[in-house]
Amino acid sequence: MSTPARPGKRNFAWGRTVGSATAILVAGAATYQFGGTLSNKADVLSFIASIFSILAAVLLAVISILGDPSMLLDHSWRHSYISAEETQRKIHRQTDIFIVYVSLLICLFVFMLSDPAAAIYWYVQHLAFFLTSLAFLASLTLPFTLKAIQKNRLDRAIKQISGK
Repeated sequence: MSTPARPGKRNFAWGRTVGSATAILVAGAATYQFGGTLSNKADVLSFIASIFSILAAVLLAVISILGDPSMLLDHSWRHSYISAEETQRKIHRQTDIFIVYVSLLICLFVFMLSDPAAAIYWYVQHLAFFLTSLAFLASLTLPFTLKAIQKNRLDRAIKQISGK
């Protein structure tokens, strides 16, 4: 990533944009191909709901821990502000995944209550499959992103201890 043209201005994140677009396209293609195979049987939906409920809770806990102000290092207020701003920006991206998880859980609840003979059933079925696929694909990058946030914090702590 090159330096921005103006101080305080970030470069456009092409990698994340392409990755997000790819995840949406893959989830859409999977939904087109297999969306009709999802049934609203309680065991199937409860399995999916359990997985993403646990992931949502873990993600919320990790976001809370990484965003804790006590994790700031004892530098100048300006350095702490910039560090906190960067961490918050990275954590904000993870809240988007949390929103996908919650949307999926709401959709699964509606799908579970839907009558297969109802006109809305097909739409809710495909939306549930799409959100399941999208949530799964979005979750694949999550450990690497959280690892990068923690690595940056550890690197800053080591620099502070070594006095550089």
